[in-house]
Amino acid sequence: MLCKVWGVGMFSIVALTTSNILLTLRLMHGREDVGVGGGGCGGVVIPEAVPHSWTSALSSTNHTEYLAFLRTAAINTETTARPDGGTEGKQQKNISPPGVVVGSGFVVDEAMGRWDAKRRYKTHDHVFTGPQYARLTRIYPVCLATQTSVDRLFWLTQVARYWKAPMSVAVFTPDVEYAIARAYLSYLVTCFPFLGEKMTVHFTYPREHLPRHLPLVIDHLEDKCDQPLSVLKELLKQRNSKMLMWRERMPYPQNVLRNVARKNCGTEWVFLADVDIVPIPGLSDNLAAFLVSNTATRCKKCAFVVPTYEVDERAPLPHNRSTLLHLAGKGRARPFHQKVFVHNQHATNFSRWEAREREYPGEGQVTISHPVSNFEFFYEPFYVAHDDVPPHDERFLGYGFTRNTQVYEMHVSGYTFHVLSPIFTLHWGMQVKRSRPAWREKQNNANRRLFEGFKKEVFARYGKDPLNMMATKKPRKA
Repeated sequence: MLCKVWGVGMFSIVALTTSNILLTLRLMHGREDVGVGGGGCGGVVIPEAVPHSWTSALSSTNHTEYLAFLRTAAINTETTARPDGGTEGKQQKNISPPGVVVGSGFVVDEAMGRWDAKRRYKTHDHVFTGPQYARLTRIYPVCLATQTSVDRLFWLTQVARYWKAPMSVAVFTPDVEYAIARAYLSYLVTCFPFLGEKMTVHFTYPREHLPRHLPLVIDHLEDKCDQPLSVLKELLKQRNSKMLMWRERMPYPQNVLRNVARKNCGTEWVFLADVDIVPIPGLSDNLAAFLVSNTATRCKKCAFVVPTYEVDERAPLPHNRSTLLHLAGKGRARPFHQKVFVHNQHATNFSRWEAREREYPGEGQVTISHPVSNFEFFYEPFYVAHDDVPPHDERFLGYGFTRNTQVYEMHVSGYTFHVLSPIFTLHWGMQVKRSRPAWREKQNNANRRLFEGFKKEVFARYGKDPLNMMATKKPRKA
């Protein structure tokens, strides 16, 4: 096996660095705004260690065969002319021998791609597609769609560990982050075939900061397969202080990326989630069985909510509902965003969902626990729905009013939300409320002003105002 698995000695290292992990995860995930999504900024601190579970299960896929695929794949590896007269993406027979430039499997031609409606962002679809993606798209009725900035790419290994269905990943790649994304994604698909085999990747970047071609080297790449965070942290050093100044304040185009990820799924159903939302074992298969049932297929305007819980960094990730609620009883798990912004998930009614464990302990087959009956404006569930739901409005950039405006339009247009049981997803780390920097507050205020026009358009489009938003001059502060 090419990838090393952490041994017993690693647990002592994890114990010694626990305080550092707790601090950095709070910096990364202590989010106060609604709709922060999977994005990040230049100041994100990458922790030094990850739980043993991240690298303890590599894949049932033959790793040698998978590496053979990577070495022979001709996916976006053709020679591309560059404005400076050089070439990019020359065919390479081996993606990861010691000390070579990596990233040849993730190449864009800047003359190609497609612009968004306002020509602010260009997207290159399917810059990499795993060898099993097409087959899985034919087998499964659902695809997981997610988006991320480069500093959060390490979450993909945990997301994909138990998710067996196809994945569509949109990555924000301005300036040198394009080169970082290429190198790190090459590392991930080499070391974690259970991720690369089922994933298709798309790159999006702003018009003001086009991709910067930079050869990056990861020495002895295959010997570092147990170091996903340290490898990423080293690559992120390519971002100098000047770049970090504008990168931190640049509005992250969450909704642009969500639309990119979602529309590049080839399945009838899409599970749209943030990159740090982790599926439990069996979720994709159990969800697939439910989605082909009469309960799901006969409702054309149903969105099925998958409850999400935060779990203490020191606790093992629970694999079933009874274990989850046992942790919750000890204060080591709680509903997502409960302490940060309760309205974000409140309408899911976690108390009612938890009551099913007492009524139906050991429940296995996925069913509807209850409908969402107390919908509110700031509701942001992670849901599964047909691919014809309203798109995320791309005028909302940065923090605030990104996911909840799309869910609001779904509600106005007649969609109903139904909470599924006993399945759930997890967020590793208990989030805490913290003050927001001035640039973040500025983005939130700008989006709040944009909402004034958005709600009028929604009212004109559907002729309905179920939350009486037209009578409210401005929504309350997120």
